[in-house]
Amino acid sequence: MRLVSSKMCMLKDIGQNDNLFGGNMLKWVDEISAIYAHMTTKEKRMVTLKFDEMVFKKPVKLGNIVEFYCGNSVIGTSSIRFDIEGKIDEEIVFRTTAVFVAVDENGNKKEIDKN
Repeated sequence: MRLVSSKMCMLKDIGQNDNLFGGNMLKWVDEISAIYAHMTTKEKRMVTLKFDEMVFKKPVKLGNIVEFYCGNSVIGTSSIRFDIEGKIDEEIVFRTTAVFVAVDENGNKKEIDKN
C-alpha cells in the first residue's frame, strides 16, 4: 500500500457528536482514489464506477490527521480496482475497495493505454 495523501479533520468537517461526518470521509476517499487511479494508469480521464462496502472502523476526531493508502491494484481492459485505507497513527479508521473506469473526451468507456 502506498501513501497517496493526508487530510486533517477540521471544525467544519465534524458533526454534533464531534466526529468526522461520514459524507466528508467519502468525499476525501473519492478525491484521493481519483488521484491514485490517474497516477497508476496515466490516463487523463478516469471516473468513479463504484466503491465496495465502506467500513468506518473508528471515529475521526477534530485535529486527527488521516493518511490514505492505496494499493493491491488490478488493471483491466478499461478499469482499475484497488484497495484504499484511511489510517490515524497507523491504525485503520476506514477501508473500502474502489473501481475507476477510463473514459474518452465524450465520456465513453475506453481501453486503458498500456504503453
